[in-house]
Amino acid sequence: MRLLFILLFALPNVAVAYPVAHYIGFGSGYASTETEFNDQIRTLGAIKETPSYSDVSSADAPWHGFVGFRFHPNYGIEVGYRSYGSIEFTKTLTTLDTSQSKVTSSSVRQADISTQGFYIEHVLSYAITDYFIIQGRGGVLIGNARYTDTETLTTFAENGDAIKVVQPNTSNDGFIKGQVAFSALLKSSDQWLWRLQVNQIDIDHSGEQESFSHWYTSLSLEYQLQE
Repeated sequence: MRLLFILLFALPNVAVAYPVAHYIGFGSGYASTETEFNDQIRTLGAIKETPSYSDVSSADAPWHGFVGFRFHPNYGIEVGYRSYGSIEFTKTLTTLDTSQSKVTSSSVRQADISTQGFYIEHVLSYAITDYFIIQGRGGVLIGNARYTDTETLTTFAENGDAIKVVQPNTSNDGFIKGQVAFSALLKSSDQWLWRLQVNQIDIDHSGEQESFSHWYTSLSLEYQLQE
């Protein structure tokens, strides 16, 4: 990671001697999510808490906007904003009093986790033909993972009455993460290019023992401002 930061900020100073081309663009696409829930059954004396998860799905379309600077036909820098969309799921935590063999409470958490931030990355390009270009990308994403959930806590009293409390919660975890991506560009005219790109990022929610891997396949349109 240290080497990545050195390259990220050192190479542009070397490349400024070359003519500069500018481009802007916007893209959106398809997001998929892999999840890993590490929350375990917890036992404290006669109290046993059992977590379970359901209805895990990707939600909200991912998107990004960007501006780029090409210092050389094979090298450039791109900065922009990227949203990986969000993940929705339901977590249920059931508390059992084993000494009395009865459920004492049940917590149902409707959660939404979104990941987004500003990025800067090196772009290495290689032209297969005059109209088809492949690229390798490496940089950093400076962003946050926003956790929003609504918890419905049901507590069962000794007389059998059920007491429900609904509590919304929101938290933000900031991060700086390395990013690697691959893309292919198709030049439709002197100024317009189509870009197909794949990005991936891993996010941990340590407080709830949850891990997520976002995959984002985007289709973008670039406009060449200056050559």
